[in-house]
Amino acid sequence: MREQEQDQHSGRTRVSPVFAWLLEHGGADWATELLRLADGILVPNGVGGVISLTVGEERLVEPSPERLAWMIRNAHRLAPADGRQWREYRRRVIDNPKKEEALRKLDAGQADGIPKELKLEGSTHADCLVECEKAFVWIEGKRNDWLSPSTKWDVTRDQLARNLEAVWLLASKSTKDFWLLICHEHELKHHEQELISGYRAGTWKAGFPHLPADVRAIFQRKIGTVKWSALFDHWTELAISLDENRSQ
Repeated sequence: MREQEQDQHSGRTRVSPVFAWLLEHGGADWATELLRLADGILVPNGVGGVISLTVGEERLVEPSPERLAWMIRNAHRLAPADGRQWREYRRRVIDNPKKEEALRKLDAGQADGIPKELKLEGSTHADCLVECEKAFVWIEGKRNDWLSPSTKWDVTRDQLARNLEAVWLLASKSTKDFWLLICHEHELKHHEQELISGYRAGTWKAGFPHLPADVRAIFQRKIGTVKWSALFDHWTELAISLDENRSQ
């Protein structure tokens, strides 16, 4: 079968089969081994055994009340991905009579009951979420796709920032550590590399201006990147398994 006729979907051909195999055959410490294959992070202590793995189904994480409140307060400064919708901020938020009540709830940490038009960001989800004894590992799996550079209502709110905050929120509730790992097939796109470099160095913060500096500093050390080929080299039986499934 010619390569262009083969299934190239990252979820079906990489994320689901790879992590299903690791869960079954990777051994007790596969999550730690995986993180130590990645560039950009240092994992001195193991993350422990895997408690649960969510793959092939969405584990949705809602935006934080702090994020939603910041967007309401800064609606006049935001730019949408589609520039033709810039007037919508005034209709939806700036002139909305329910705005102040919504802000009171959000400032109290309550996101329930906020009118839909005042929510300028929706849920995000992991391609694969691994909960270990000591940490959460959020997997962003890419093949012929790439990190989204923006959301509908904020051109500076990229996928990397959203998912970093999401895994941090999950880990904070469980008093655990966290990591975000980008598994990719090809060289990273220019915008992806610049986002990763900017967040790691602390020179770019537009994706989460609502978070304090100490939290952003933690995020600098939590972004790992690894090629799928590095996994196949490390777990040779995994590569054999994928080849066998592809030939069937």
